[in-house]
Amino acid sequence: MEHLQIAVCEDNIEEQQKLLSLIENSGIPSETTFFNSGEKLLREYKVRKFDLIFMDIYMNGMSGVEAVTAIRKIDENVPVAFTTTSTDYTLESYRLEALKYIEKPVKSKAVHELLELAQLKKENTPRLMLKIKGKDISVPFERILYAEQKAHTLFLFLEGGEVLQANEKLDNIEKQFEERNFFRCHKSYLVNFAYVKNLDKELMVFSIKEGHNVHIRRESMSKARKTFEAYLFDRTRRMSNE
Repeated sequence: MEHLQIAVCEDNIEEQQKLLSLIENSGIPSETTFFNSGEKLLREYKVRKFDLIFMDIYMNGMSGVEAVTAIRKIDENVPVAFTTTSTDYTLESYRLEALKYIEKPVKSKAVHELLELAQLKKENTPRLMLKIKGKDISVPFERILYAEQKAHTLFLFLEGGEVLQANEKLDNIEKQFEERNFFRCHKSYLVNFAYVKNLDKELMVFSIKEGHNVHIRRESMSKARKTFEAYLFDRTRRMSNE
């Protein structure tokens, strides 16, 4: 079982130690990193680095709500649990899609339930399976911006700037992307619609977050436009129903 990577952002040493004790006694394998301010967490934060963040709301300097607001601009999916002595920010926790809102003193049951939820999310995250240097690797589909084939090397460009290389062909793994928000727009490219900012018909590219462009084969332009528009329509419909 993979260890959960947990961040605890709390400026009170006693509260840090209490939370660490509850995490260690939960029976769920984990590794915990402490931050004594929201500013420090943001300086060191990397997308997908943590499976769960315990965030104190009332801290010196940046508040927990301000820190999570900044995190949500770069990472929409990381689970967050607010810890606080007050219920004043309950509505803010919903706006920021917090997993839980825990009142202090934090109880063992609440921590255990949170770790179980984070573990379940991690285990159930759909992943691409491939071999890299002889090792079986799994990559969450939600991290993949796009895939590019160059000669006999497959490049996976991931959220946060990471790039993976495998001695593989896109044709061999394309089936794993079926029923997901990916589109084979070129013999050498497969794109994740979730990261597309817009489609440039003149340049024949999808403009991707983080400054990338993904080429579209001329013969696929009409299908690319229709499929992307259908994705946007479906996403808007789902959001309006939430």
